[in-house]
Amino acid sequence: MWIDAAEVSETPPSHHAIKVHHLMCMELIQLVTRVSVLLPEIEAARPGCSSGREALCRLNSEIDKAKTLHQHCSESSKLYLAFTGDTILSRCKKSRNLFEQSLSQVQNMVPVSLAAEISQLIAELRGVIFSLDPSEEEGGKVIKELLHRYVNTIDSAEEYVFEAIQVAMWKLHITSLKALSIEKRSINEMIDRVGEGETTKRRILSIFLKLLNKHGKSIVIEQNK
Repeated sequence: MWIDAAEVSETPPSHHAIKVHHLMCMELIQLVTRVSVLLPEIEAARPGCSSGREALCRLNSEIDKAKTLHQHCSESSKLYLAFTGDTILSRCKKSRNLFEQSLSQVQNMVPVSLAAEISQLIAELRGVIFSLDPSEEEGGKVIKELLHRYVNTIDSAEEYVFEAIQVAMWKLHITSLKALSIEKRSINEMIDRVGEGETTKRRILSIFLKLLNKHGKSIVIEQNK
């Protein structure tokens, strides 16, 4: 939900830059690399029918989308990435499935030796399992519950809000003043890029920023006592 392709550039950063969903992004970019290595050979084989050309277009398109998702996880707010974890997990699975489907479609349209390589890659794709990091998943659940209560004013008691954002920050390793500053800057940058029609996304980001401005510094100081 609320992942905007316009927020990211084409070239994926190093794995060390990934803020949240590190293992998933590493798995995804490894798939992109494997597919990208074979793609020039597949294109050179000229699978000429319309279905073959469509499959090639889908492969190229999905490579770009996977790179976009990878960079999204490097540039966005940690709180927001944890909040949208289920969506990112679904998107990684979708990329894997689309790679598999498109490769299967062109497999019988290329020379035998290349078809064997494609078959091996398809087997590798089927063996890839994406999953959320348990700590980040727990952080995401805490954030969702916090937002639900905060937005619906079911229970916005200061003690609950403080404890919830404290747990989320700890789970997502926002445990220093530097990390807190980076997180707030990431939120501000995302707010600046929010489209006119994305009022829900803007509201969520604004809530995150408000809570960090109010509680972030005291939480970091308390965690480092």
